[in-house]
Amino acid sequence: MPIITGIVPSPDKPGHVVILVDGVEFATVPEASAADLAPGQSNPTAPPRRLGEGESPGEGAKKIGGSAEKTYERALRLLSFRARSARELEKRLIEKGEPREHVAAAIQRLCANGLLDDARFAEAKARSGIVGKPRSRRRIEQDLARKGVARDVADAAIRQVMADEGTDELAVAERAARKKMRTLARLDPAEQRQKLYAFLARQGYAPDVVRRALRAVLDARDAPPPDGDVE
Repeated sequence: MPIITGIVPSPDKPGHVVILVDGVEFATVPEASAADLAPGQSNPTAPPRRLGEGESPGEGAKKIGGSAEKTYERALRLLSFRARSARELEKRLIEKGEPREHVAAAIQRLCANGLLDDARFAEAKARSGIVGKPRSRRRIEQDLARKGVARDVADAAIRQVMADEGTDELAVAERAARKKMRTLARLDPAEQRQKLYAFLARQGYAPDVVRRALRAVLDARDAPPPDGDVE
């Protein structure tokens, strides 16, 4: 089962610590959020329930705690495979048959400890779609919505990444267009323009952004060389 194997100061974020799960970096959280955590610690969280017939309070507490901890450990295991939104994790746990009340407790516990954070999740996804493979704002918003991230959280994440990277939707569209142009090199100019427009439109860029990106990319391609380069 996944266990916390270390909690060390973050080299990049003052006042934060890096939580290691099974020896691998799992999350970076505020130091205060990790105050109750420790390597190998077990701290089950479970809501109260009514005792069964013939069941003593001690037996009931043991069963509840063990079941709640099992749900929490499964949640940690899912997060160790890849990052997830709170809604996405909740849905997956319920699909696997975990009791809803234990899922709710696990989600609350993970959020309180900083191990589950929709804002951080959304920013990571937005950064991947803006800095990595160029994707439109609309496509990123749709992907985050499918994963259960609130619209305002997604919008804030995209704005933050755009500001951090000093870029905007047009610059991202231009980068996507230049990348696509490599696959259209053998076509004539008119067909290149048509296919490039269709590609950017399918990616979710607004018509005005598509037209401006085409002008920037295709006009630069068609521009004559500077006078100094002509023999």
